Amino acid sequence: MKKLFLMLAFVLSLNSVAYAYSTSSITKVQHLKDGSSLANASFEIAPHSEVETGSSIIISFDKAVVFSQEILDGTSSNKDEVGYKEGGYQYNENGVTWNGKDGFFDVVSKTNTSKLPYYLRRLNDYQLQVFLINLPNMYVDSSLSEVNGSSRNPYYSIPLVAYADVNGNGEVTMSVDSNGSSISSWNSGSVNNSLATETTTDKTTETTTEATTEETTTNGSELENKVIVQIGSNDICVNGQKVKIDHPAYIQTSSSSTMIPLRAVSQGVIGNEECVSYDANTKTAIIKFENKELRFQTGSNTAYINGKAVNMPNGVKAEIKNSRMFVPYRFLGEALGAKVSWNAEDKVAYFN
Repeated sequence: MKKLFLMLAFVLSLNSVAYAYSTSSITKVQHLKDGSSLANASFEIAPHSEVETGSSIIISFDKAVVFSQEILDGTSSNKDEVGYKEGGYQYNENGVTWNGKDGFFDVVSKTNTSKLPYYLRRLNDYQLQVFLINLPNMYVDSSLSEVNGSSRNPYYSIPLVAYADVNGNGEVTMSVDSNGSSISSWNSGSVNNSLATETTTDKTTETTTEATTEETTTNGSELENKVIVQIGSNDICVNGQKVKIDHPAYIQTSSSSTMIPLRAVSQGVIGNEECVSYDANTKTAIIKFENKELRFQTGSNTAYINGKAVNMPNGVKAEIKNSRMFVPYRFLGEALGAKVSWNAEDKVAYFN
């Protein structure tokens, strides 16, 4: 069972000087209120065990807007666009870039930096998805001198490619979601939405977690039924009994979200086969139990909980596979009031 030990430090570089290392905040940002770029700010991740290539994290900003994908990729020709930087913000060390797929030894050996590859993808105005390359266990707490001659321990340095929303007041906050990947725990951080005169440095701490378990607890009471869903398997397990499904759980390419069969999981968690119905005219699945009603529509990013519209994260949309509707595992579990956990090594979702 792999374990992932992460040290997360936020770093702000202003006028080419590093000012702050902190697990929780960047306290000096220049002219943030007038919409200037936060591109000089970044956060460092020092991985202490193997990260799966292609694993991603989702950074969500409040009161800040993510640069356009063209700006991130360096393909924009509009030098007046906010955040413009020649060459963009994707990983590029000594002319070496990363396509999001190649492995550690295919990329890192070609450059003498200890900065590990990443790829930035703009999901929407307020969310940034960051894909990471693996770090083999043999290089944990060790320099990369044997691979590429770099003497520093490996690290990810992710630029905060966002600018202050001119309509926002107070601090710009951000949170990091592991997105059901092999990365299971992160600290959240914030960026002070003003020009500070001093920098506060908090002690950087090490976060130790099980790489194979990510748990989110909802406000609902713990349910009696336990449901287990594995990516790629045509069986789910309900209270120890196997149940056949028409199409296995999978990762949605467009959102990198883990998708599970709505009907089978809902029936298993609720313990009632009559709790799910489907309106073929509107292509909507309806879940009713206790005093709740949940609605998911094929091709839509919006779900309805007791009539209230809620956008599902990461741009994920409900979709049909083999005549069955699939929705993101975390969103459905929380909407049902279940405790949700994720085993990244075996790619298994648990609901109970």
